[in-house]
Amino acid sequence: MRFLLPFLLSLATFWLGSPAAAQLTSGISGPEITDGARSVGYRAAYEPDQNGLAQRIHVNHAFTGSFAVRGVIQARKTEARTVDFDYVQGEVRWQATPDGARWASGLRLDVRLRDSGRPGQIALHWLNQVQLTDDVRARVSAIASMQTGSGRESGTFLQTRGDLSRRLEGGVDIGAEVYNSYGRASDLLPVSQQSHLAGPFVSLPLTPSLTLRTSALVGLTSGSADATFRVFLTHGF
Repeated sequence: MRFLLPFLLSLATFWLGSPAAAQLTSGISGPEITDGARSVGYRAAYEPDQNGLAQRIHVNHAFTGSFAVRGVIQARKTEARTVDFDYVQGEVRWQATPDGARWASGLRLDVRLRDSGRPGQIALHWLNQVQLTDDVRARVSAIASMQTGSGRESGTFLQTRGDLSRRLEGGVDIGAEVYNSYGRASDLLPVSQQSHLAGPFVSLPLTPSLTLRTSALVGLTSGSADATFRVFLTHGF
């Protein structure tokens, strides 16, 4: 743990030296919770077409085998400021199914706050995980969100996310993931204006407690970013 904070701060200094916008740093949460598990993570996401980059640091803590919380802070660089606060977010996660269930399910509630008159957000995630074989796993999430505060847009916004992964020797996971954003539930966007991103990922343990995940997402519609490259680091303790 001693070496991790200097390492994360060094990464942050490097990334914040580049132009950035708020990019997709979110992942696909699983419903399973390990009692007492704690971790700290760093994530960066980069869009080449806009030279846009965002980064975040988060801390997780599982209080029981079915209840966990996470705190997130995200930053970005804008044209006006070298370092710009993007948002702070609190998350609460519940595991609804028993440990080891082949189909596991749970819920996650997010509350996001911003400044400078930008709207916040409340989101509810329905988390699902299916163990297809001993080595192959699928995750699917459905998300409903509402904006809060000044400058908010009315309505409930819908998203889905999913991934399919296979565990290799040495604890390495490979697979593909997809992120879909449809617009308001009452007035869905035309497919061409929706955001649909998909691409491969690799997750590998660097040490017994430190994991690196890299991924590349490609836009499937004109309403999507052309490409997004991401790096996630997670340290458990």
